[in-house]
Amino acid sequence: MSMFLWPMDRFAEAEVYQAPGERPSGVIGLSQKQDHFGLRPRTDQTEQTHTPRRWLVLAAWPPELTELRRLLRKSEMGTLKGFPYPPAMVRGEQSSPAPHAIGNQVILRAAGVGLVEAAIGATAAIAEVKPDAVMFIGTAGSYPGRRPDLALAGVVAARRLVLSADGVATGNAYLPPALPATQETTMALRRIAAAAGLLMADVACPLAITSRPVPVGRGARSSACDVENLEAFAVGRAAAIAGLPFAAILGISNAVGPSAHAAWKRNATRAAAAACRAAFDVIERSSG
Repeated sequence: MSMFLWPMDRFAEAEVYQAPGERPSGVIGLSQKQDHFGLRPRTDQTEQTHTPRRWLVLAAWPPELTELRRLLRKSEMGTLKGFPYPPAMVRGEQSSPAPHAIGNQVILRAAGVGLVEAAIGATAAIAEVKPDAVMFIGTAGSYPGRRPDLALAGVVAARRLVLSADGVATGNAYLPPALPATQETTMALRRIAAAAGLLMADVACPLAITSRPVPVGRGARSSACDVENLEAFAVGRAAAIAGLPFAAILGISNAVGPSAHAAWKRNATRAAAAACRAAFDVIERSSG
């Protein structure tokens, strides 16, 4: 991935899309969130018991949210299934609730590129926004020969996120037992994604993009995963620690290997846009 720069305060330009009449939620403590959703801050997130009303949608960098931003803005001018879509809200504006609007609030943020920056950015965004649910949108490379059904610009919903390292895969290193290395997405949100027609995939999350040749099936054998993305595990862990439902929607931009970066540059915009459209559908369905 090329180096891109945006303002140091990556949260200063966050965009909030809100249903007509919705009041921005107040400070909700972690225990209240756990009680509300019946969840605990652990690695095996399961079911949510209530409809999310305040979504935090994160991506590694702003361009990956472009299509979702367009859809949210366009939705101000129409309705679907008889429910009003959320118009843009100026930070701090308050009004009365509108219970049937999709998502009620959708807050878009850039978390940062790579495991470390995404973990820091997601944790800070969750603390500030205090959402009811977290979604990550991004692009991913598919492992050669693993999933023939994963076409370029196709979209998957993450099922399991795996912290990945080449040294571990080759037996030259190991992860300390106390280090969380896997993270499940929330089952209830996976079901919604499946109902929207999305394929499920297990996602390897390395520190660096794989650039060496990957023999057919090698990526699958070493990580038991289908695709590769740098940030999803970090965002998922931040959501888990906060006790929040979490989903990750990824557009396939390339095959993993030496030509991955060139393919990513050609296909990233289309893959991210496809992921945004799928994410919009999942958010809408979750609010029905």
